[in-house]
Amino acid sequence: MAEAAAPQPGAPVPRKRWAARLLKGAVAALLAAVILLVGGLSILLLTFDPNQYKATLIQVVKEREHRTLALPGTIELKLFPPLTLRTGPFSLSERDSPAVFARADDLRLHLDLLALLRRKLVVDRVVMIKPQIHVARDAQGRFNFADLLPDSKTEADASPSPLDLSVHRLQVEQGVITYDDDKAQIHGQIDALDLGLAGLEGGRAGPFHLGGTARFVQPAVATRVALRGKLQADPDQHRLTLSDLALSVQGDIPGLKAMQAQLEAASLGVVTRPALALTAQQWRVKTTGRTDSGESLSVQADLPSLAVKDDTVQIGPFNAQADLGAAQPLHVQLTTQQGSGPWRALRIPLAQCDVQRGTSGQSGALRFTLASPVQLDLAQRSLDLAAIKLSGQMTPGAKPQTLALQGQAQYHGAAGAAGATGQFQLQGQLAGSAMKLSGGWAQPATLRLDLNADRINLDDWMPPPTAQSRPAAPPSTLDLSAFQAFGLNAQFRIGSLLLKGMEWSAVQGQLNSDRKTLALQSVTAQGFGGSLHADLRVDLAQQHYTLQQSARDVSVQPVLQALSGKDFLLGKASWTLNLTAQGKTLPALLASVSGKARLDVRNGAVKGFNLAQMLRNARMLLAARKDGQFAATPGQQTDFTSMGATFVLQNGVAKNSDLSVQSPLLRVGGEGWFDLPRQQMDYLLLPSVVGSLQGQGGAELAALRGVTVPVRVQGRFAQPGYTVLWSQAGGNALRQALKNTLQNELQKQLAPTQAEPLQKAVPGLFKGLFP
Repeated sequence: MAEAAAPQPGAPVPRKRWAARLLKGAVAALLAAVILLVGGLSILLLTFDPNQYKATLIQVVKEREHRTLALPGTIELKLFPPLTLRTGPFSLSERDSPAVFARADDLRLHLDLLALLRRKLVVDRVVMIKPQIHVARDAQGRFNFADLLPDSKTEADASPSPLDLSVHRLQVEQGVITYDDDKAQIHGQIDALDLGLAGLEGGRAGPFHLGGTARFVQPAVATRVALRGKLQADPDQHRLTLSDLALSVQGDIPGLKAMQAQLEAASLGVVTRPALALTAQQWRVKTTGRTDSGESLSVQADLPSLAVKDDTVQIGPFNAQADLGAAQPLHVQLTTQQGSGPWRALRIPLAQCDVQRGTSGQSGALRFTLASPVQLDLAQRSLDLAAIKLSGQMTPGAKPQTLALQGQAQYHGAAGAAGATGQFQLQGQLAGSAMKLSGGWAQPATLRLDLNADRINLDDWMPPPTAQSRPAAPPSTLDLSAFQAFGLNAQFRIGSLLLKGMEWSAVQGQLNSDRKTLALQSVTAQGFGGSLHADLRVDLAQQHYTLQQSARDVSVQPVLQALSGKDFLLGKASWTLNLTAQGKTLPALLASVSGKARLDVRNGAVKGFNLAQMLRNARMLLAARKDGQFAATPGQQTDFTSMGATFVLQNGVAKNSDLSVQSPLLRVGGEGWFDLPRQQMDYLLLPSVVGSLQGQGGAELAALRGVTVPVRVQGRFAQPGYTVLWSQAGGNALRQALKNTLQNELQKQLAPTQAEPLQKAVPGLFKGLFP
């Protein structure tokens, strides 16, 4: 077998061997380069000490931000796994102040090593351990972190960064945020904060969650918050999208206890450049809880779509409803049609609010509908209801009252130092009466009203009387707290006002409140042949009442019967009242009423007894000195031409000592007291006969001419008893008879000039002679 001949020097190498050797050499060289690079970089990172730059970093923060950065621990850089920079504990002060703005137990940055080789700073995850941040806003609206926000520079002016920075994930563990807002008066904190964000970079969606406990002292809030969903951030497109949102809030908020609130949303998208754009799809909110008074409350709202782009807003049909489980259940539903328009003129063709309380036809039931097109200025927070239609039915008392009003209303949000304002005008029919109502709202929290009505029957608006067989309910509290919440400036003019069967005409006056004092001023009315004027002031903090009232030539019988339910006085009356009282219930007010009152009545009568008839058996009863007792008798009355009395009231008891009653037959004085809370009286009438009656009993009364016969009236107001005190009248009668006889004899025996001085001295002769 012949040997293969060796290739001769200079002969060409086969192509396959050359390529293999070249590939093998290239791979070997690349591996050597990688080993050299990684080894060199490892040596560099292992020998790099970031603590050498702590002082420089602290100095830069101090010079540029005027804040103090403290890094008491050792900054660590770990190569594997993964490349991590740890700061240890740190704190950052407020601007130009030693007070702490933020602190944390540790801050970890997990870096992408390969991205660093491409001059990109890619933070795969930022982890903050137990951060504590104090966010504050002063009364002028300035936040304590405003100086840390980037300046409003254009991209051309901004200096380029040597590294591209991106953050993929953010994690916060056991954080605490303290919030103090002096402008909005909000103070409290969020603790146990747990935050995880993914999808911050790269255009891919990632999950996120947020949890924490909110505890605020102003307003009083104690809730647990949990939010989950997906987040997709695209910094290159300046876009942020939240999807599959689920928010849960549990706890207590002002006005609602044991609240359970859930929010579900399909998506929320925000684009910041080149112009702000926002889209929202399929939002639904449901809330349940209990009010401060223990009533159950349920609220649900749905918004299918919302889109904001440049200066244009499009909002889908909105629907919300609320149910209050009170003694008379309340249901409120708000619906709107789809709206669109520019930011300053968003128009909704129709918005409608339906309210229903209780069962139709029953006392306290309510059903009405408010509808109008709506135009919104979102920039100025203004609202225009150009064509209001308000219709419905109310049953405040025993029978339903219809409502049919139309008009317009506007609301203007706060602008600068000026507060929010609003105004409205309504006219139409209320309970069968033509009515015009206008007014407005202005800061600081003041309501202005102007009411013009043809006729108002207040009896129709009173609750029906309770059955007599039912046990007496405790007195209701006069709650005036609403007048402490806002100021009021109201005036009213009513053609005819009905109250408890009384009808007053030309009623007008003013009702004002400055949140400290409620004043019903210059109230005037015509009725029952006379006129009425009144002023009432209430100290809202002490609930102290001051009443000044005067009346002239008023037929007193229908007024007293309407107010007290009793028919005991006739005539044309004039009176003045200057009274004070204090209390939160009507019985408390009655028990504290004090002041003065004056009553004058002309051509009237006191019903229930006939004083002249009581005195007819004078001779027999005087001789026997036997008191006569009588009861109030229907159909009996004591007529008079004039009556006047002044009353001094103290703690609900009215005392009088100057009664003066005049009639052709009698002159009556008197003194005594009337206990208003207990509805009892004890009064001593002192009648004297000055005339005579013809016919039966006339001679008996003639014997009493000039004699005072006391009559005591005692008992309850509803049915007092009358006692003629003949036992005390005998001495008066004998003294008067002797006086008359002696004066008559002096007149007969002496000339007038001689008899007159002696006649004047006669009464003194019997002083102290008779008991």
